[in-house]
Amino acid sequence: MTASVRTEPAPAAKPALVGHLLELDGFRAIAVWLVMLDHMVNGWPLPKEAHSWMPALLWQVISHGWLGVDLFFILSGFLITGILIDARGQPKYFRNFYMRRVLRILPLFYACVAVMYLCYGGPYFLLSLLFLANFAPAFGVSTPHGPGVFWSLAIEEHFYFVWPVFARYMSRNALLGTAIAIVLASPMLRYWAMASGFKFAGVYQYSFYRFDGLALGACLAIWARSPYFNRRGAWMLIALLLGTIGVVTAVTIPYGVFGSGSPMGVALRSTQAQFFFASALIFALSYRGGLITMPLRWSFALFSAKLSYCLYLIHLSIGDLYYWLLKSWDFRDVEHWGPVGALGVRSVAIIGTSFLLAIISQKYLEAPFMRLRRYFA
Repeated sequence: MTASVRTEPAPAAKPALVGHLLELDGFRAIAVWLVMLDHMVNGWPLPKEAHSWMPALLWQVISHGWLGVDLFFILSGFLITGILIDARGQPKYFRNFYMRRVLRILPLFYACVAVMYLCYGGPYFLLSLLFLANFAPAFGVSTPHGPGVFWSLAIEEHFYFVWPVFARYMSRNALLGTAIAIVLASPMLRYWAMASGFKFAGVYQYSFYRFDGLALGACLAIWARSPYFNRRGAWMLIALLLGTIGVVTAVTIPYGVFGSGSPMGVALRSTQAQFFFASALIFALSYRGGLITMPLRWSFALFSAKLSYCLYLIHLSIGDLYYWLLKSWDFRDVEHWGPVGALGVRSVAIIGTSFLLAIISQKYLEAPFMRLRRYFA
């Protein structure tokens, strides 16, 4: 009698991500706080004594807080690509996507453009209405200090114009290949531009130099919907990302990779941050819901994330208003409070006011429009 052989089914791949992921909100909070803290320290002149008390590591993190924008790009690329892939084949694919984006982005953005135009004036706001704020240098238009943050939103919008078409009609492998090509080509373009004598402002802001963060997020969204979405695959990806950027950084040290204005530094600084942020995001997605990712789900992180869009748009302009008021009152903050006190007071005042206005915006401006998105599900 022959014994029957039982064939065990292969282990199922970890299911694709569904629903609202709190860990992503945690990263969104990190991104907005990085940007705000950098601006609190470096956004307006203060004597170096204002920050000389900080431990070296803290100072390095805060002074590189501008890289929080790259984290925003990765998160946007991840979320948008996931939405587009999951919606493929559904009726009204383009209408639903663009209407949901319009309802999320435009009400607050156009409100900010209108109010800030009254305060600053100038042709920059016409470019902003057309999502061309990041190309202001190309038009010879000066960028006001506070509303200068509009450049990154313009880049995201340019990505939204083309990426839904790719996601709709390309296979996943072709979409992944396109995203990888963008990730690899962008730092090369930045290096070429800087080495060719292009100005830093353009290389930093022009969309075709900055799509790599969004494309890297798209790569992660495709991975999260593949059979390789498991912890083993996650650690392999983390090793690939950190190993690659580690080797590239080591090789390019003699060529000025750590120089803030060198072609190699401009080319790779964002890439270094993006690969690090992507690795952290991969880890968090793989251990989502666990104890190790709990800080990303803390209530204050979720609260900051909920308000992050408004906080990002207004905090620098609130700071300009703060210093306009001090000047109109002929009040010299450093003389009265000292460098450290001036830094502390302005940080509390600006961030506190920004949070207050963001809460009001969320309740009375953004939420009513967001509720309309159910008609475009």
